[in-house]
Amino acid sequence: MVPIGKSTEITIGNLKLGGNQPVQIQSMTNTDTNDVAASVDQCIRMIIKGATLVRLTTQGKREVKNLARIRAELKKAGYDTPVVADIHFKPGLALDAAKITDKIRINPGNYLRGLTPDALLPELLETCRAHGTAIRIGVNHGSLDESILNRYGNTPEGMAESAMQFLRICKDASFDKVVVSMKSSNPRVMVQSVRLLVKKMSGEGISFPLHLGVTEAGDGPEGRIKSAVGMAPLLLEGMGDTIRVSLTEPPEEEMPVASAISALFPKPRQLPYHPFRDLAWDPFSFSRRISIPVAGIGNGTRVRIVSQQAPDPLVDLTPNHIKKLTVPYKEWLQDPSLLDQEDKILLIEQGSNTLHEIKAQLNHFCSQNSLSPILFKTSSTAEDPETFRLQLAGELGFLLVDGTMDGVWVENSNFSHTMVNETVLMILQAAGARISKTEYIACPSCGRTHFDILSRLKEIRGATSHLTTLKIGVMGCIVNGPGEMADADYGYVGAGPGRVSIYKGKQPMLRNIPEKESLDALIDLIKKEGDWVDP
Repeated sequence: MVPIGKSTEITIGNLKLGGNQPVQIQSMTNTDTNDVAASVDQCIRMIIKGATLVRLTTQGKREVKNLARIRAELKKAGYDTPVVADIHFKPGLALDAAKITDKIRINPGNYLRGLTPDALLPELLETCRAHGTAIRIGVNHGSLDESILNRYGNTPEGMAESAMQFLRICKDASFDKVVVSMKSSNPRVMVQSVRLLVKKMSGEGISFPLHLGVTEAGDGPEGRIKSAVGMAPLLLEGMGDTIRVSLTEPPEEEMPVASAISALFPKPRQLPYHPFRDLAWDPFSFSRRISIPVAGIGNGTRVRIVSQQAPDPLVDLTPNHIKKLTVPYKEWLQDPSLLDQEDKILLIEQGSNTLHEIKAQLNHFCSQNSLSPILFKTSSTAEDPETFRLQLAGELGFLLVDGTMDGVWVENSNFSHTMVNETVLMILQAAGARISKTEYIACPSCGRTHFDILSRLKEIRGATSHLTTLKIGVMGCIVNGPGEMADADYGYVGAGPGRVSIYKGKQPMLRNIPEKESLDALIDLIKKEGDWVDP
């Protein structure tokens, strides 16, 4: 068994984070920080639902002053929950906010603005040290500094190195009140980035606590599933000290989901394999395993579904069809020649095996056999739909994230085959293993958002959900929007009160158009670019 290295315990206000402490739950307000009463009320609703940290956007000096008032009002109401300032683009504000909050969050990509970390960070660290303030180095995929992009590209390596530039300065300054995060709207990128960061930190004697989160996860079942697909693999590998589920819903709705994910996927103290070494796959760079195709399964194609009610009979299989083609893992262990035939599939069943044991089986098999496709079968007894979705999303995400599986077979007698299959398809889409419908990258919104993003998302989904090959970003503002939807085909980004900009990929095509014209403008652009089909 391989022991898992744990992070250093730190304090944020009166909260202990990292080390042997439980995974803490947090969220961010979507109120205007200058509306003190509304912000306090929303913070309290979040705290009641389970938030142990609350974060607020802080765009200017006025927001800093009101953040101090919000913190004071929360204390007056009997809440000592740490308050976090979210800083973008203005390093001077970080110095101001560090004097009146429990923690500040900075994004290296838009904090530097052409300067170097050693030119900006030392003064901030000394201010934080003087006031007992913690700091989160929060790297976002898609908003990396130009110097990082020029050297590494928009990659997990670039994300990890972006953070390490700052963490090395923190280490040299003996400043330990540090949390670090690697966030992406793509769960695979997030997992690879965090793994790589942990490897780099370990190699340099750093063990700062980790904040986990999939950005712009969206809403409804898809948003919950996407979050579990990204977070569960890391929690199950012993990584993560605080989590935030980013849903395009009222922020208080995020806490029950985050609590459920934390409870369903507790961090282990040991693993039956090393998460970074002696693996049959590269844990830091996704590559789909290419196997011999058998009955439409394998050959690096989309992950197939085995079901009593196959949603796509041309490519997916029923249990009766598949049984004669499979060789169970235990039988293969006893006689590897059973898979010498080119028309056989390895069957790995969960049964009484833990997910870690299954991962170890996958590693052992893939290191011995590079040709046979792999089918994973699991049976669930969950009766609550949300629990079923979250549990299955985390389990399959843990196994799909490294690209080894070719097919999945899920059974749950408490739900219809249609519901089970729809859930599996959503999970496969979140894991990037099979695209079956339009994907929406939608931010949870914050005080920088000047429109009702949930209503706009509903309208855009209603008009474009038949475009099953597209990714569409729906973002509240310019701060993280263009970066976090970097791999989207089209984007809808708030540009100010009543104004929206429409993107094609990373390129703004229409700037600052009236919000009432924006949906038609998005549709017209999709048509102009040749990506529209009539429903």
